[in-house]
Amino acid sequence: MSKNIYIYPLSSRVENLGLFNPYIDDLINSFSSYFEFINKDKPSKSGIFDLLKYLRITDFIFFNWIEKLPGNRGGVVQTLFLFLLIPFIKLLRIKIIWTMHNKLSHTDDHLFLKKAIFKKMLKNADLILTHSSEGIRYAKEVVQGSESKVHYHPHPVKDRKSKMTLKAKYDILIWGTISPYKGIDKFLQYLHQKNLIQKFKVLIIGKSTSESYFKELTRYLSSNILIENKFIEDNDLQTLISESKIVLFTYSKSSILSSGVLMDSIGYGANIIGPEVGAFADLAKEDILDTYSNFDELISIIDKQLEDTAIKNRNNNMEQFIAENSWDRFAENVQKIIS
Repeated sequence: MSKNIYIYPLSSRVENLGLFNPYIDDLINSFSSYFEFINKDKPSKSGIFDLLKYLRITDFIFFNWIEKLPGNRGGVVQTLFLFLLIPFIKLLRIKIIWTMHNKLSHTDDHLFLKKAIFKKMLKNADLILTHSSEGIRYAKEVVQGSESKVHYHPHPVKDRKSKMTLKAKYDILIWGTISPYKGIDKFLQYLHQKNLIQKFKVLIIGKSTSESYFKELTRYLSSNILIENKFIEDNDLQTLISESKIVLFTYSKSSILSSGVLMDSIGYGANIIGPEVGAFADLAKEDILDTYSNFDELISIIDKQLEDTAIKNRNNNMEQFIAENSWDRFAENVQKIIS
């Protein structure tokens, strides 16, 4: 008889921005061979309070991004309820699974409560998953001893490689949700200060989470710096990656552990450069991508890759990684731990 899992949050849809993170849907689809997701067809309208309807039939609660709860509508009240609920969950012998996607939070709002949730999860979760080996070290720093419950599994990836070869239009592609924590403004500011704003053909494309932040980026618009505020369909993304020599990540090191955009880029066979942190550092060790520690070093790496027409043949490493880290393989490995 399969065990029942309550998944939180059911969806990462942000309807007013037109954003969608497929992680939860992919997780449900891949784990459904082993578990029954009791709330998968019933999106919550009451946040964390929705759990009360399912406690009687729940074996596991699978939390994702729970540390962001204080920033949600009514988040402070929901957070206080969560703290009261956890001892009751433990009393009912319901197991808590938590995926630690990031180091705390990308934003500083409600930081005290976010830190409190983070520590609460590290202390009370029965199983903690992380998509970066750095997550294990970070857990130990925050709550000594919690690292024994943390299991590292690379973020699952889908094989989307195409045989299409298009003439390169861009030296650098930066894609995905446009948010301050991704550090795009700092990269453009650096190029401007160093008189390098015309050095590379750069396309920045994705739906922005903030009108003011997007407006700040548009200060750097030029014939070589193109910025588009729109959601990217999969077919368009495949073409954009094929037309770009490098996919660049400028994320802040302070909060990032793993990235779905990174894994999607790998799935499309992109040539990637990212900060020396989290999953980027893990993949650099496997010679799947290059990392940088500062923007001076980044420019040198970009120059080197643009001059190298072969751009390091990493196809074999990438294909092996994709084969070993599918969503089905992730579900299989995690269910063994749970069982």
